[in-house]
Amino acid sequence: MLTFMFPGQGAQHRGMGAALFEQFPRQVEQANAILGYDLPALCQQSGPKLNDTAFTQPALFTVNALAEMSVRRTGVEPDFVIGHSLGEYNALLSAGVIDFETGLQLVKMRGELMARQNGKGTMIAVLDPDLAQLQALADELSPDFCIANDNSPKQLVCAGSVAAVEGASRRITAGNIGKVVPLKVSGAFHTRFMADAAAEFRQFCARFSFKPGRLPVVSNLSARPHDGRDWPERLAEHLTRPVQWRQTLAYLRQQGPMLFQEVGPGTVLTTLAKANLTLH
Repeated sequence: MLTFMFPGQGAQHRGMGAALFEQFPRQVEQANAILGYDLPALCQQSGPKLNDTAFTQPALFTVNALAEMSVRRTGVEPDFVIGHSLGEYNALLSAGVIDFETGLQLVKMRGELMARQNGKGTMIAVLDPDLAQLQALADELSPDFCIANDNSPKQLVCAGSVAAVEGASRRITAGNIGKVVPLKVSGAFHTRFMADAAAEFRQFCARFSFKPGRLPVVSNLSARPHDGRDWPERLAEHLTRPVQWRQTLAYLRQQGPMLFQEVGPGTVLTTLAKANLTLH
């Protein structure tokens, strides 16, 4: 069996998608019309704009989508699809729950709403963590500090208020709980600090139609396939709840012999898959 994995924010880099933009001019034209700017030009920029959440999300969604179109041209078809955070929208596209136009409109609004939360928190990666001690610290400091991405036994991402994250970082370092790496983000994604964005996004999602998926999409929230119900609620909830990536890979491993193929720029998810799978 085969699982396609679609990366999320953090996988973007200057020059991504250049060859794909040439292969799929019709989709690029459609994206430019929806976004209101030249997407290939954005992806060639070396300035901060590509790393601005409002621009990063539609750019990555489009590059991921074109990368999948290119892979499918070869006749390769997955049995399961997953996406990390933003990448879950590409998983929904791959499964036929949404079409390209709908997906791009959704992630455009999602990125804009999340960007508006600037200053409402921050995030850190914790490498080689003592999982029990880190969870105990998160429980103690909740709701101002929590685990936002459970990526692998070797990497967790924590988020919260700036003051709480700074304090937790000092305690993690002093207590040898793990190595702290600050992340260049504008907010505490996948936490309660995204509640305002989630409320508005729920209303926006209600304007769209969602189809039954032709492939299982394993949810970031539950690490189980989506049941296909109440998509506006699920997509809004996705902004405020943690990404269960380690648990997602564990679920897929239980389905039988599985190959994992990253579809999109970079190898972030391939690295995380190896970190999870080599420990079992």
